[in-house]
Amino acid sequence: MVDFKKDKNIKPIDENLSVVLGDSFSAYKLLLEKLPAFEINLEWRFYKDGGWLAKATRERKTIFWGQPEVGFFTIAAHFNEKNKQGVFDLNISDELKEAFSNASISGNQFTTLKIDIYNEKDLTNVYQLIEYKKAN
Repeated sequence: MVDFKKDKNIKPIDENLSVVLGDSFSAYKLLLEKLPAFEINLEWRFYKDGGWLAKATRERKTIFWGQPEVGFFTIAAHFNEKNKQGVFDLNISDELKEAFSNASISGNQFTTLKIDIYNEKDLTNVYQLIEYKKAN
């Protein structure tokens, strides 16, 4: 199995990602195809403490972080106290809203919403989140 957390020499190219993501690789590819419509760039970076992470940005603003896991792709979006409440008004699943309401505030005063992408249906929540992050 490809391990992005330990080997910076293993690049997150499609061939490697398809092995790790398995059936969710097609949903990941759909997300990549849609990002330009949101004016978002995705760049892979290697971090000593976290391995390969995908940083999705619009201009200089970070919209979300992405990470391949075995069988799915997860994204994490950080919200400060000012824009946190708006997440509950989004048309996203109740399960995500509940998880977000139970999420602890990190040391940098942000609350993180994580979305695991297993298939195309999960992308609807991601697109809602992207629109909100772009506006706030």
